[in-house]
Amino acid sequence: MPSRPTYEQLLTRVRGLVPRLRERAQAAEEARRIPAESIRELLDAQLFEIQKPAAFGGYELGLVEFVELVAQLGRGCGSTAWVYGVTAERAWLLAKLPERAQRDVWDANPGALITSSITPDGKAVPVPGGYRVTGHWRFVSGIDIADWAVFCTWVPPASGDGAPLATYIVVPVSDCEIIDTWHVSGLAATGSRDAKLTDVFVPAQRLAPTAALRDGGGPGAEFNQAPLFRLPLIAINPYAILAPALGIAEGALEQYMEAARSRNLVRGKGVLAQQQVVQLRVAEAAAEIEAARALIMQDCREAMATVERGAEVSIDQRIHWRRNQGFATKLLTAAIDRLFAASGGRGIYLDHYMQRSFRDMHAAASHLGLSWDVTGIMWGQHAMGLPVDNSSY
Repeated sequence: MPSRPTYEQLLTRVRGLVPRLRERAQAAEEARRIPAESIRELLDAQLFEIQKPAAFGGYELGLVEFVELVAQLGRGCGSTAWVYGVTAERAWLLAKLPERAQRDVWDANPGALITSSITPDGKAVPVPGGYRVTGHWRFVSGIDIADWAVFCTWVPPASGDGAPLATYIVVPVSDCEIIDTWHVSGLAATGSRDAKLTDVFVPAQRLAPTAALRDGGGPGAEFNQAPLFRLPLIAINPYAILAPALGIAEGALEQYMEAARSRNLVRGKGVLAQQQVVQLRVAEAAAEIEAARALIMQDCREAMATVERGAEVSIDQRIHWRRNQGFATKLLTAAIDRLFAASGGRGIYLDHYMQRSFRDMHAAASHLGLSWDVTGIMWGQHAMGLPVDNSSY
């Protein structure tokens, strides 16, 4: 077994991948999937272990380290960072589910990768030993490379009375019918296709009610006792998709500034970087990106500090983090829009990095988990003592 790398070694490996990811970004978009060589490089760099439990060979790195590694990949290819972030984070999700479910996945294949779609769909019918599940899930990022999937479905209460319960299930990807619906304008290379189950048997040990994970607990909490696994699900999950957005913006700014230093003016002498309006746009975009990064990282540090001292994460904290996730996304989108507008005619070509960055950022920002309208209203209601009519915290 390879020795465990340090975080600094992982960060160095990730930064080394950025130029190659940039070279493959257009081909990945056209193919609507992450190139096999990129996945192989991520595996060889031992990056998928960062949020896996130590009991199964994982590194149990904290949120700050997770976000930084994903964002660095996003500087090279937003879609690759998205698939990596989602897949790596799903190891954390599985760690909060029953121990037997974890063993079903990792005992036979320690390198197994997990995807998910956690919006409830379908239904589960009780049968001896478990349930038979039928359902259809969308936006299953990483399903092209995953071995297992975590879905959310509706399970009837044990008493037989009352409303069905939203419940996580763990199934092999081989049980899924993958439906190629992913024809999109942004993040095309994520290959976030639909997945369908039809009367698939799921053993009882591979189920867990979503409510058990909401406040930081879960059936796997006694088995995996590291502070990382005491974080609440819904307040933390968005970082897996916010970190790629941060990387997309940072990479676009970096490439724009590099190009501006050498791009000759169409009229007049000199290069684009010498134009004051360009200098101003770069300054504005950089400030927006830096502000977004500061919001993200301060909240990640606070989250880890809270669970590391053994405290429970409060509702106030969760809603505060959700607000900042939405506002950071708004800042990053504004920065990309600013840089795109300053790119001129070259920026509209489909093979131009800024065109792809623009579309990828807007695709990321369209995710409900990063919506400023949703998260801003949520915080405003809570701050003014009103009932919060959205449960995504």
